[in-house]
Amino acid sequence: MLKRFEVFFIASILILIIGIILTINTMDREQEFKAHNRDIQHAVVESAAYAINLQLQNKRRHVKLFLDEYSKLFLRLDRFPNDETTSNSISHRLQQRFTDFFTYTLTDSEGQPILMDIDSLVGEACQRDLDSFSGKVKRHDTQTNNEVFLHPQPLHYHYDIMAPLHLQGSNSRIFFASFYLDEIADILKTHEIPGQQLLLVRQSNPTLIEVSRQGARDKLDRNMELMDDEQTRILVFENIPETDWRLVNLPDANFEEQYVSGLWKEVLVILAILTLALFIMISLMFKISESKQAD
Repeated sequence: MLKRFEVFFIASILILIIGIILTINTMDREQEFKAHNRDIQHAVVESAAYAINLQLQNKRRHVKLFLDEYSKLFLRLDRFPNDETTSNSISHRLQQRFTDFFTYTLTDSEGQPILMDIDSLVGEACQRDLDSFSGKVKRHDTQTNNEVFLHPQPLHYHYDIMAPLHLQGSNSRIFFASFYLDEIADILKTHEIPGQQLLLVRQSNPTLIEVSRQGARDKLDRNMELMDDEQTRILVFENIPETDWRLVNLPDANFEEQYVSGLWKEVLVILAILTLALFIMISLMFKISESKQAD
């Protein structure tokens, strides 16, 4: 019969083998989880980026259709810029057509605003965007669109959609409408999953947050700049066409770590229970054997 030391030695070897098998299996599970999590991040970003791009395409298309539909009103407004009745009528129709509409304006042939339904509408960011698009229109490059980005108008963060406005008997004008970020934020909100956060940042300045699920960056409950460790965690992103926006997926710092930690805790618990059960069983066997020998 095997001696007590030999039995415990064999049991220890068995536990070691089981521990190695569990370790290898857990390492495989950890890698599978990380790969699966990365695949999910890609799928979420691609889906949300497609939805945002589609939203902007539809916005541009409907703005152009609106200009065609109400061309007579715009022609009258071009001739009589101080006609508040016509201006208010256009604004009212825009509000009916676009639930996220903020305001609009027209420009002269040189790209300078001639009408504003809200004072101080054209800020520095708007004017740069307007100048760039006006240059394209002058070059008869009317098939391109203005580059969308966040305009930090005080209390009214928005983005602009511009389109050339061709009126009889006059050179091309530019119409641009401003929109709130609520619909874009809703897209981010509906595509986010636990452990991940979707953010729109600037392509030209990837540390600057433009939009989150809460809305434009003036509604953020955090710093508007991404921290160094957050930038390191961002592995999946996609640029939105015809915008200065980049959609990034910011994983939660603890989500993956907690899951992996749970896997290894599971291994330790299994080994502890197995070791305890095995040694209790061996001890009982020796006690039973010693009892029989005593009899």
